[in-house]
Amino acid sequence: TSVKVTDSAGVERTAPLFFVSPTQINYQLPAGVTGTATVAILRDNSIVGAGQLQATNVAPGLFGANANGQGVAAAVVLRIKSNGAQSFEPVSNFDQTIRRFVAVPIDLGSSPVPDRFYLILLGTGIRGRISLANVTATVGGLATPVSFAGAQGSLVGVDQLNLGPLPGNLKGRGNVDIVLRVDGKTANTVQVNIK
Repeated sequence: TSVKVTDSAGVERTAPLFFVSPTQINYQLPAGVTGTATVAILRDNSIVGAGQLQATNVAPGLFGANANGQGVAAAVVLRIKSNGAQSFEPVSNFDQTIRRFVAVPIDLGSSPVPDRFYLILLGTGIRGRISLANVTATVGGLATPVSFAGAQGSLVGVDQLNLGPLPGNLKGRGNVDIVLRVDGKTANTVQVNIK
């Protein structure tokens, strides 16, 4: 089984496959495909299915911890203490009773020299951005710096977004929305909880 993608310029590329079963094929759209593309599914070099898709450079999407693109973000928090010590903390935990991930509050603390907090989120459709300057984010409606937006590095097809430091005036806000815009396109909204 193989998947071939032919873009609007007539360039054919073989798509990397993640999963193949009698009723489903999961593949990665090859880099460089834009415009209207034809996807052909081949078995033993014979086409057994085909269709078209519209590919763009960016189509930002943030992953949710519950794999539905909603609710608590698929993310971690990087805490940097005033002495420079760093630790990663979860933003979600699996609740066995309701059988889904729920938010773990991010404790921004109240020390005189506050720690700095950075959100590291996972998503897709971000790496094709024009420039980092074209990536903006808000957390709880407050503009939050974006220091990285690109390929995650070790997970094929997964992008990473680094936001922060989180604004200190988010303290006590509870569930807050994360809104991401890449090259003028808005991603789905996910949340974190701020204590």
